[in-house]
Amino acid sequence: METLDLQTVIFTLGNEEYGLPVQSVQEITLLENIHPLPQAPTYIRGLINLRGQALPIVDLHRKFDLQNTGSNNLVVIVEINDNLVGLAVDEVKEIRTFEKIEPRPYLVTVPFINGVVNLENRMIIMLNPQSLLEEQEIQELMQLVENQ
Repeated sequence: METLDLQTVIFTLGNEEYGLPVQSVQEITLLENIHPLPQAPTYIRGLINLRGQALPIVDLHRKFDLQNTGSNNLVVIVEINDNLVGLAVDEVKEIRTFEKIEPRPYLVTVPFINGVVNLENRMIIMLNPQSLLEEQEIQELMQLVENQ
């Protein structure tokens, strides 16, 4: 069990809660004016213009193979390998500091899950933003963005 003070942005996808380290989150904004990105993977919703910069939007429902039951109208902007990427989420619930994060459960082998926080009536799956996309996916995505 890790013991550290980790300030976390907690968001939802459907009924599930996920957390990202606050230091990896650049900002949270409304998801508006999505421009389709031809030949992009199915989990890429398209591009948004954020103060003159084209940012790809990753639909985490599609990336995690979850049913999309929410409004999916917020974007959490994170930095992944020196590139800004938007993560489409249903709701940002809170920013909270955790002292204990359990390691990821046995048999959970996906690299983007860092661990789990168990609260009385809640479980928050902690994500590692650097592992949400593989290096090859990032390179291909940035090439598609540059060609737009």
